[in-house]
Amino acid sequence: MELDADFIAFCKQSVALEQRMAKQAGKRLNEAMRNNIQDINVLDRIADQLFDTMSGLSGAGERTYMKYIKYLETFNPQAAKETKDAYEDIMGYKIHVAYAAARLAKKLHKGQVDQAGKDYLEEHLSTIGRNGFDWKEKTVGFLFNAVEETGHTVKEIIRKLKAILNDWEKNKEKHDWIYEFKDIVGSFPNEKYHKLTKQEWDEIEEALDLMDFRTTTNRETYIERFRGHRLAIKVKLNDLQYNMDITRILHPTDKDLAKMERHKKEYYLLLKMLVD
Repeated sequence: MELDADFIAFCKQSVALEQRMAKQAGKRLNEAMRNNIQDINVLDRIADQLFDTMSGLSGAGERTYMKYIKYLETFNPQAAKETKDAYEDIMGYKIHVAYAAARLAKKLHKGQVDQAGKDYLEEHLSTIGRNGFDWKEKTVGFLFNAVEETGHTVKEIIRKLKAILNDWEKNKEKHDWIYEFKDIVGSFPNEKYHKLTKQEWDEIEEALDLMDFRTTTNRETYIERFRGHRLAIKVKLNDLQYNMDITRILHPTDKDLAKMERHKKEYYLLLKMLVD
């Protein structure tokens, strides 16, 4: 089908305009860094203008954005970390880990069903993973119950997860399996994969450790120990939200209803921890 000449001209003009906008935003951001501006709100507004253009996501635009993150590290390391985390998540540089987690969960939970008799991965775990805000929440969401339900230790699960990622990196042309999990992960991986830092691996391991109820004596102690670990809290909130949906059980008993009420109380306790 032959494209309309006016449409082609419009596309060219749009690309040219976006390139000019990216160039101007990059110039302003560089000037702000040279002038040692440290007002986060001002810097973010300029950086967002660059990031919101396609040219800001590659080439000189991406280099300028990464330079901006390094500049933030010199006076506000926390803001730099949050900006970098958000950038890598949006770009899909680490979503590979969530795909590997979904694949591992399918293998570990093979043949298992949830309380309603439905496939554990397809129903429960896929919901928790899909509802994760970023790649870390998705990763822990797919694997949050693996320790309790499969008999593997957290360290064994981490090793298996790393093995899938290493194989993926070595055999980049042989990863058709990712299409099986595209819908439940929710975003597609970038061709580039940014390896996780030790701190990120430790955070995932800690979250999975906290999820294991068997290491506590009661529900109160179990919920309280989540305090201070935002990743674990967010994933547990997604799990509780799923469990509070009584419609998934065809014929709920009084015990099911009592459990749902307990889940509601725990949900609001965790929600309060998150905002405190």
